[in-house]
Amino acid sequence: VGTNPAGIAITPDGKTAYVANFSSGTVTPITVATNKPGEEIKVGIKPFLIAITPDGKTVYVANYGSKTVTLIDTATNAPVGAITVGNEPVAVAITPDGKTAYVVNLGANTVTPITVATNKPGEEIKVGSAPIGIAITPDGKTAYVANSGAETVTPITVATNKPGEEIKVGSAPIGIAISPDGASAYVADAGFNTVTPITLATNIPRA
Repeated sequence: VGTNPAGIAITPDGKTAYVANFSSGTVTPITVATNKPGEEIKVGIKPFLIAITPDGKTVYVANYGSKTVTLIDTATNAPVGAITVGNEPVAVAITPDGKTAYVVNLGANTVTPITVATNKPGEEIKVGSAPIGIAITPDGKTAYVANSGAETVTPITVATNKPGEEIKVGSAPIGIAISPDGASAYVADAGFNTVTPITLATNIPRA
């Protein structure tokens, strides 16, 4: 692949993996059946993490160095546009219904919602300091954002794009994942070498 690969995502049909090459400004498609890389796809500056729409048609690439998200058409592996978002976008998550992509802007302390049908960005959503991780509940109702500088997680109501009260977790939370039943979130606290579980029905962290 390219230099300093940072992010990877696999199409829903399992046929292709896309790798973001941070220092190359490219994405490498890999055919899963053969594990052979294809030609690198030019994207923005310092691409970091990637998400793919549930229909498998479009790859969203967060370009940390260019305040943009590049769209890649999986049918052609060609870039088909770029969307301007906030400062230092690092991560993308897409709702299960494929209607909204949420882009985490590390340098702006915000999340940009993008309407997938039009690829128009909405008003930035204020979250905690240095947000870096994001996960969306299986029912598509809530996005949870890990704020590495604030030691918190911000819940965002998808229907309104309104942030809720921040949830206190451990030091330098970076990664976040949600259980398939939607009952719990697990937050990786890089500064404490711990994982904080959160009960999502109440948004209360568990010991």
